[in-house]
Amino acid sequence: MTERRKFLRFEAAFSAICDILSDKSRASSKVKNISKEGALIILDRKLDQGTELNLSMEVPGDNVPVFAACEVAWQRRPATGTAFETGVRFTKINGADKGRLLEYIYLQWLRFLDKK
Repeated sequence: MTERRKFLRFEAAFSAICDILSDKSRASSKVKNISKEGALIILDRKLDQGTELNLSMEVPGDNVPVFAACEVAWQRRPATGTAFETGVRFTKINGADKGRLLEYIYLQWLRFLDKK
């Protein structure tokens, strides 16, 4: 399989709230990994590719949530689970929130380098 990602993804383990715009519903989710342009979140429901959502992420070390508008890039259900792994692409994030998110990613990158 060919790797199509432009940016490294870093392991993450934090909570998020997902507002699904098409049906005006809300779901709890977990962020499993994250990059500059997107994230892998865990959801308990099936969504179509292109579904728009707003994500409120509880980034460790920050006491204010990071907000991002996203769209579903892909989704799959692992053979051993009931939840859906959902790849989302950030479509809009304000400068301050993006800076806070990139700071978290940078710290994860430094930890990654220390393990090598």
